Amino acid sequence: MTLNPPSLLLERNETQFSGKVLFANPEDTYPRVLSRAAEVFAWCQSYASYEQLGRVGMSEDALHFGAQWDASKASDFDHVIIYQPKAKELLDYLLAVTLPLLKQGGSVWLVGDNKSGVKSAMKRLVTPLEEVGKVDSAKHCLLFCGRKLGEAKPFVFEDWITSWQQEVAGQTVTLCSIPGVFGHGKLDKGTALLLEQLAKHRFMSGVENARLLDFGCGDGIISIWLHKKTGASISALDDSALALKATELTFAANQASEALTAIASNGLTNAKGRYNYVITNPPFHTGISTDYSIAERFFIDVKKHLTLNGELFVVANDFLRYPPLMDAALGKHQTLLKGSGFAVYHARQQKS
Repeated sequence: MTLNPPSLLLERNETQFSGKVLFANPEDTYPRVLSRAAEVFAWCQSYASYEQLGRVGMSEDALHFGAQWDASKASDFDHVIIYQPKAKELLDYLLAVTLPLLKQGGSVWLVGDNKSGVKSAMKRLVTPLEEVGKVDSAKHCLLFCGRKLGEAKPFVFEDWITSWQQEVAGQTVTLCSIPGVFGHGKLDKGTALLLEQLAKHRFMSGVENARLLDFGCGDGIISIWLHKKTGASISALDDSALALKATELTFAANQASEALTAIASNGLTNAKGRYNYVITNPPFHTGISTDYSIAERFFIDVKKHLTLNGELFVVANDFLRYPPLMDAALGKHQTLLKGSGFAVYHARQQKS
């Protein structure tokens, strides 16, 4: 498979990655490539990356999908490699998790596209590491390195959880979030508009036995709101291990854990059966780039997961070209709201 530019930059420096290596958030199959020359492990926060590395032959023993690395698989790494994440605070989290796993004298490598903010993010390496500096640049990417020469602070997951009370669309809920989760620490405006529209919709009564799916659950705000409003159990799906963990924490904080089914999935692949309602504020980025393929695949696949007359509710930035995709998949759509830079759409599964 083709490697992305940051991985190509790593590849041309791979003679430096000897010994035991942990990738903290791999973006492609480069960990598998490097595994021919080093002992490589990959901690994936993306289920798509986790599946991709498994398909190209990385052992399950060397892979982990979760909010934290499973230290029972390996520790005492010589190197930790981090691809610059979109959210700067996620870099701090990745460093906090991995530094206790790194040997004294071991190295942390940070690589990213110039547009990702990797140049300014390099400063975040300075406090926990020493001898921090640029190693290489090519293909509009930068590679930095720092060494662990002191003791790392033990990682305490609870220190990274942000919790708050949120009033939205007639419900008060407790939300929990982790760095890297969409809308971390605040209510997204588009989500608020979606929930306000749902509160007005006729389906919000008498659906306690319906099947509801929240696609791209984030911190669980849509899921917990739906449960509190309707009493229904909710299936919450996301590609992100951090989002799924945040949603689980949100449901626990609202004493509603039994009402949640969390689904790790790349798109709708792992969604089982058909749903009466699918509700989503779908992602439209891969890394730092706008990516319509996520939404295109979702709209194609959602038809297979809606019951007859099943309903789809979508909120999105109004510049995104979602209406034609919805019409191609479900025949037609209705715009419930358009304003403040967002649009809320509704569509229904028609009889074939």
